[in-house]
Amino acid sequence: MMKEEANVPVDDLPVWAVMLSALLGSGATAPITAWLLRRFDRRERTITREELDAALADSATIRDLQSKLDRDYERLESSERDRRHLRLDVLRLDLFAHTRSRTQHERQLEAGKEYIDLGGNGYGHARYEALKTDYVRRETACDWEYQQ
Repeated sequence: MMKEEANVPVDDLPVWAVMLSALLGSGATAPITAWLLRRFDRRERTITREELDAALADSATIRDLQSKLDRDYERLESSERDRRHLRLDVLRLDLFAHTRSRTQHERQLEAGKEYIDLGGNGYGHARYEALKTDYVRRETACDWEYQQ
């Protein structure tokens, strides 16, 4: 009699149990298990950003590369400072040249503005202000005749 009670009709089984038994019986567990194992293995081999940064900081190649970059950066800064000083010198030459025409006068005003924007001061600034005043006077009087 006990044996008869153990036989449960298929209609009374839940759907998930039927699906699970079909899945296990079909041989689909091997690919799923292999996929899961690959995922776990890959996760264990993954390094964190902090571990990578520490490994790179200890690298002799990276330290050598960093020192070369620092040296080149210093050279670039020095070159930029020299270029700025040269540009200021050229602008000063434009500012203090004898004005011979309206076009040159306007060019001198542009040079003066750039000179001040680059941080130039002192006599160059005073010359720029004088050129602006003279230009306004000439524009008002319509006097564009410059002495040679």
